[in-house]
Formats: sequence, C-alpha cells, structure tokens
Amino acid sequence: MNAAVSWSIGIDVGGTYVDVVAVDGAGGYRRQKIPRIDSDPAVSVLAALDDSLQAMAIAPAAITQVAHGSTLVTNMLLERRAPPIAVVTNRGFSDLLLIGRQNRADLYTLTPAPQTPKDLFPDALRFEIAGRCDASGTEVEPLDPAALTELANRIAASGAAAVAVCLLHSIRNPAHEMAVGEALEAAKPDLFVSLSHQVDVAPGEYERFLATALDAYVKPSTRHYLDALAAGLLARGLPEPAIVTSDAGLRSPAAVAANPLSLALAGPAAAMSGFHLHGIGRHEEPVTCISVETGGTTTDIGLIEQGSVVCGRKVEIGGLSISLRATDILSVPVGGGSVVQINQAGALRLGPQSMGSLPGPAAYGRGGTLPTLTDALVVLGRLPATLAGGLALDTAAARRVMGDIAETLGCDVVAAATAVVAAAATTIAEGVKAHAYRHGIDPTGVRLIAGGGGGAQHAAEVAELLGSDSVLIPADSGMVSALGCLAAPESAASECALDLALSDAAWPALMKAVQAIAVQADPDTAIAWSLEAVYQGQSAALEFPFHLDRDDAVTLARRFDQVHERIRGHAFARTARLLRLRGQWVKRPAVLQKTVGAETLVTAGESDRIGPVAIFTETTSLWIPAGWFCRQEADGTLEMRHTREPETHRHKLKGAA
Repeated sequence: MNAAVSWSIGIDVGGTYVDVVAVDGAGGYRRQKIPRIDSDPAVSVLAALDDSLQAMAIAPAAITQVAHGSTLVTNMLLERRAPPIAVVTNRGFSDLLLIGRQNRADLYTLTPAPQTPKDLFPDALRFEIAGRCDASGTEVEPLDPAALTELANRIAASGAAAVAVCLLHSIRNPAHEMAVGEALEAAKPDLFVSLSHQVDVAPGEYERFLATALDAYVKPSTRHYLDALAAGLLARGLPEPAIVTSDAGLRSPAAVAANPLSLALAGPAAAMSGFHLHGIGRHEEPVTCISVETGGTTTDIGLIEQGSVVCGRKVEIGGLSISLRATDILSVPVGGGSVVQINQAGALRLGPQSMGSLPGPAAYGRGGTLPTLTDALVVLGRLPATLAGGLALDTAAARRVMGDIAETLGCDVVAAATAVVAAAATTIAEGVKAHAYRHGIDPTGVRLIAGGGGGAQHAAEVAELLGSDSVLIPADSGMVSALGCLAAPESAASECALDLALSDAAWPALMKAVQAIAVQADPDTAIAWSLEAVYQGQSAALEFPFHLDRDDAVTLARRFDQVHERIRGHAFARTARLLRLRGQWVKRPAVLQKTVGAETLVTAGESDRIGPVAIFTETTSLWIPAGWFCRQEADGTLEMRHTREPETHRHKLKGAA
C-alpha cells in the first residue's frame, strides 16, 4: 500500500449495497460496491470500508477525508420503529400535533387517519406547562420555577429517551424554551432534547412542532450511529467523517447530532450533489437539468436550475409533511423491487409495495413470489446474468411470476413484461413533468441525467415521453451517491425569522438581521443570501436570492414578483412580506474538479451503439431503445441521443442544454 498520495473517500449506504469511491488530487479514481452484511448500518459501512481499502490498496494513513451519506433517518421516519418521545408545550396546546392542519388527503374517507401518527408521542408523554410569550415575543406570563422543576422530574421518570420542547412564538423569544431545556438537562443529563426555535425559525406552530418532534424522535438512534461510525474510523486511524445533509452540504458529526432531522433526505441529496457535478461540469454556462435516480423502491426526481441544485422547504416522507430545507425531490413508486399489480379495473400498476432486497424480486432467488419491475426486465433480457456482489439472476423464476400477470392480461409473458416496463417509464415521465412544471420549467428539451442502479434502464424511454432528445449517463452512474458525497461542499447556514413589509422602512431591521447572521460566518468565505416572502394574506412563502451588495427594497419586490409569476402564473399588485432571511456559506471541494473525468471509468464497447441494445457495466445497466444511439466520451460519460437528431450534432455534449 502506498501512503504517499492523499485520498478522499466517499461512502453511501443503502438498503442492499455500500458504495465506496476514492479519489486523489493526481487523477486517481477507485471504487467498490459491497453488499451489506448487517442490519446495523455502522457495522456494514465499516466492514465495507475495510474490504474496499484492502481491494484498492489504500493505506489508512493516506486518507485525509471521509464523506458519508446515509438513508438512516429516512428509513426511521418510514418504518417508525423507534420508541416514542415526550413533548412539552404550552398549557392547553398538547393536542396541537394531533389536530394538525386538518387536511383531507382523501375526500371520500369517512374517518380519515390523524395527520400525525399518535404513537410517536402518545397521550401519556405529552406534557403542558404554564407560561406564555405573545406573537411579538413579549412575555405575558412567566414560567413558575417550581412547576418547571416538577415537570422536568416527571419527564425524567417517564422513561422517554428524548423530548421535544415546542412553545408558542419561541422564534420571537426563545427564553422559555431555553429554560425548559436547562431544567430537563439538570433532571436527566442523558436525555436527548430538541428545542423548536433551534429546529425551524419559520412561523407556523404545527409545522415547527412536528419538525421538532421528529428531530427528537430520530436523535437517539442517529447519535448512536454517528458515535459508532466515528469510533470505528478512529480505531482504523481514519479522520472524523463529514456527513451529507438534506440540502446537499457537508457538516460535522457534532452539527448533525444536534439537528439530526437535517438527514431526512440525505440519500437523495448525495445523489443530487453527484448529478450536479456532472450536470455543470460539461458546460461553460449554467444549465438546467432534470435528474432521475432509480433504486429498489422509488425513483427520485430532482432539478438543477441554472447550475444550482433546487432546494425546497417541504419534505414528504411516509405521509408526513415536514418543514425542512432539503433538495427538492419528488419520489415516485418505481424501483427494481416495485410489485406489479392488476387493479379491479384491469389496469396495470407498479408499487408502492416493494419487495426490497430481502426477499427481493423472484429473480433474486431468495424466496420472492410477487412479480416486480426487475422480473420484467429479466424476462426482456435487459439485465445481466449476475448483478454487483455476485447475485445471480434466476430467469425461470422471473418468467414464472410474470406469467401470472400475462394470464390476467391475456397475453404472453414477453408482452406482459413489455407493458410493465412501459408503465414504469410512463410513471417516471409523469413525475418529471409534474415536478418540472411546479417550478415553472418546461421539461421538453431539458437535459435528462440518469443514475442509480436502474436510472439508465428507463431514461431514454422517459426522455421520449417528455419530448427530449438527449440523456446523460454519468460514468459509474450506479455510484452517483457515493461520488456525490465527495462533490458536496462544506456548508453552514444560519436563518432568522422576519415579519417585515418589503419596503424602505423595513430596511434597517433587515440589515440588523443580516449583521446578526454575518458575524457567525468565516470572514474569508462569501455568504449567499436569500429571502422568503409572501404577499399580504398568503401563507405559502417563496424563496428568492438577495444580493446584499446591489439590492434595495424596489429590486427585491420586483424579483419576488418575477419568481411568483414564473412559479404560480401571476403576480399581485400588493406589498410583499418578508418571513425569513437565510445566509449560507460554502467551501467547494477542489479535488473532484481535477480528478473526475481524467480516465475512462465505464467501457461501453464500440464508440457508437445503436438501439435496441443493452449495455452492462459493473455498477449499472443501460438500455438503448430503438431509434436511439449511445456514445461514450473520454471520461466514461455515456450520452444517448435520438437518431432523428442531425448527424453533425450527435456527439456534441458541450453547449447542449
């Protein structure tokens, strides 16, 4: 092993594999895809790291960075197997989480389920305390020290491992929440505590309360995982890990442990960071791209607009609408393990049920008995005989379960499998359209970037349904999340709640908020500013850039009008109201800009391949339909284009949008 060169390691852990990539500043690139060996992700990550470093011949002393992405928190919020937590709120408001916004997702259900699952914070663990601040932050009723001590002792004796403290108007005055937190720490030092003003600074009690409660819910398991991972790396002589968060940035384990809900969408965020690297790296000007990453259960659709990953404020996970800044991802229930069904109307449907990796599709030979998208692809010969990690596919089993679908549809097995794959492409394409149009983007002609284990299988068919002629498949697209861990920038941000009319009169108060955030940043790092605003009377805010060096109230108002018109189709002739100021400072990695693209990572065979044909690589599989061709660039990137495009433009990646 050679310790002379410095290596950066990116690790992404999913449900089936741990992906490990290594890059150095001299153009070196190595990667491994290792099957998970344990339900504990820390055990699997450390074991995969040991195997990978041995196979890559990299000494621990040569490693200067370990960047890590995980779906741990996502899975916790989906599965909800963790112990319930305690919640502290103002007297008379302990049912606020259960009342929610009273949204009816299904108009025809006579007894709709609660908006927030009651088992996460049952009646016995919801506590109230007297004391109150009003909407301006003025204290109207002080806390009673004796009652506060008694409350803390009751919670300490309740057996709850974590508690969420959610008091009204704490974003205006956090003093009461901080006092409750101090009392809880004194009563039980090992209690995990989340304070709402530290989780979400935006108005909206229910949204802030829910985010805080979920932050507390995932805190004990996340801390255990991060501690085990850091200890394992330290024992191997490796550096502390940098953790990918939901907004595609890297943060320290301490920062993540303090706010673990920031990992709720970390897996897709890592992938978006990898897509961003490939999407902007081929163009001199900022471009707009749509990413499609297909895994075992879902296809995640993301946006890169004018060279920047699009982020949002709402995350939908397991039926929960969470107030959280994260990469704006739309997930559709199309993955390799998605179960194929025929509904009562005789229509073919995919998902949301998934066979996962255990037992997995019937073709895995692990006892799966339900037909899946993977089984359809196997029947059509669009997958290799053996997947990464040595998993041999059973074609006979795939044909057997697809035979049940064929019988119901009244066709042969191949026709049934073709219908399943077409349904998958249609579902993904409709998801792409919905996500793009919601952001005011016309998906026609926009560059599609595909990744994940199955993204390249469906990308060309999806593009054709969108009316697009071009698809980009990054080198090692099946490893895009692990590569994205290294492409993610070191990031920190601070936010401030506002309640200001967008006018000249409000400018001094806005500048005061700017200064409060600016003093927290590294003086040598540029701060990217943004604001969130609504028109008077609205509740759903929109975010837009704030250029501190050249903006005033007039230019900000004009920019908000433009953003509102582009996204919502109109602008009002009324004053906007500022609700939030955000300052973010980032430090982008230099190593990937020098190394990725320095060598051919995927071998496609001939320089051009004309469809229909399947191409199998070590980390993914690619399907080129009839009417499409594929070319590989020197850096291993594959580009598919429709053959109706003029010959002179076939191979030109640069400048294509």
